[in-house]
Order: sequence, then C-alpha cells, then structure tokens
Amino acid sequence: MTDRCTEIQTPDDFLTTPWGMTIFDSCVMRLQTIGEYVKKVDDKTNKQLLPKYPQVPWIKIIGQRNIISHEYSTVDEEKIFITIKKHLPPLKSTVLLIIKDLESNPRSLE
Repeated sequence: MTDRCTEIQTPDDFLTTPWGMTIFDSCVMRLQTIGEYVKKVDDKTNKQLLPKYPQVPWIKIIGQRNIISHEYSTVDEEKIFITIKKHLPPLKSTVLLIIKDLESNPRSLE
C-alpha cells in the first residue's frame, strides 16, 4: 500500500484530484481489511499472540477499522496519511517477525 501512495505527499493530496480520491478510497479499504484481520487473529489466538508484540498499537488498528466500517463519513484524511506513512512500515516489520516466530516455534500459542 505504501508503494501506491508514493505520490501522496500531504493529506490534501488525497482530496484535490479524482486520482487522489481513488487512492484514498483504496487505502482506506485496505486499512479496513488490515484491521479486520488483526481482530480475527486476536480472536483466534484467544488474545494471546498480539500482546507479545506491544510495539504495535493493535487496539488502535481495530478501532480504526471500526471507524472505517461504521462511520465512514468521519474518516480523516490526515489520520489515514499518518497511518500509511508512519505506522504501516513498522506494522509490516512486526507481522513478518510474528510469522518468523511462529514458523520457528509453532507451539508458542499453546
């Protein structure tokens, strides 16, 4: 997703052109999907996995998903911009770490 937003330099870039609005809608839907999967992982692991990786604000990710899903008209382009530019890279790194940890120790959830 960050690759698709390289030309977005400010939150206003989402709103000033039809292309920017399309990118905004696309990114928001992707963030909704990420939040949904975070919630599913948390539920399926009985809330045991994600707390092992406190460097990521898991509750905020789920909360953002809820806002996108239920209050779409209140979605703030500045918050989406900050999420994409600042928070997605560490989230990706942490997800890759979780996958590595689970592959090396699949029983870690038992």
